[in-house]
Amino acid sequence: MPGSPEAIEARTAEVADYDRNIALYEVILSTLPATWPAHLEAFKGRTDQHQAITECAPADVDLLAQLLYRQQIENTIRSERLERTKAAAILAALKA
Repeated sequence: MPGSPEAIEARTAEVADYDRNIALYEVILSTLPATWPAHLEAFKGRTDQHQAITECAPADVDLLAQLLYRQQIENTIRSERLERTKAAAILAALKA
C-alpha cells in the first residue's frame, strides 16, 4: 500500500535528519581521544560518568571525561543508525 506524498516526504526528511546527526556525531568523535591509557582502563565502559570522574585522579578528570563522552557518542551513533534503518524501511514500504 503506497503512502501519501506527505508521508513519503516526512519519512524522507526523517532519514535525512538521521544522516545529518550521524555525520555531526562522527565529526565530534574526530575531536575526542580514542586511546585509553592503561591507568584509566578500569573506567572503560562505565555509564556512571559523574561518579567515575570523582574516582579518578584530579589530573585525569579531563581525559577521562573525554573518553567517556566518546563512548557515549559511539553509542548514540549506533542508536541513530538503528533508527535510520527503521525509518528507511518504513519509507521503502510507503514507496512500494
